[in-house]
Amino acid sequence: MTEGPHEIDCREALDRLYEYLDAELTPELAQEVADHLAKCAPCLAVSKFETAYLRFLEARTRAQGAPDDLKKRILERLLFDKDAPGGS
Repeated sequence: MTEGPHEIDCREALDRLYEYLDAELTPELAQEVADHLAKCAPCLAVSKFETAYLRFLEARTRAQGAPDDLKKRILERLLFDKDAPGGS
């Protein structure tokens, strides 16, 4: 017997929201999130807010760029901090 599409709940939809907005989900998971957002006004409102926030950050970053000292600190932390992701 073949199961129909899996319906996700609000928690799962919001847990996957950033991956969905960044187009990092499989087509099946992306469709599940999209289906949930189409049916759930509260989650859709969160999605719209997060989309607007990401656009704001992108525009601000593009307009200003990150200061060189910040880039250097981030790179050093990633390369040399053993607790940072990818650190030694």
